[in-house]
Amino acid sequence: MKVSAYHSSNPSDPDVYHDHDNCPTGKQIPAHNRVPGTGDYRRCKQCTDLGSSTR
Repeated sequence: MKVSAYHSSNPSDPDVYHDHDNCPTGKQIPAHNRVPGTGDYRRCKQCTDLGSSTR
């Protein structure tokens, strides 16, 4: 399911944003590292494969 865009604040994570709650990569981001918004990053490939952007 689509959700509001978020990205990771961890500098070692890829510079991408996520917008699906079932994205395997996005699900690995701990809650304390999740930041709302796109961060001006490109969309995660897995989220792109899951469907339309909320952007």
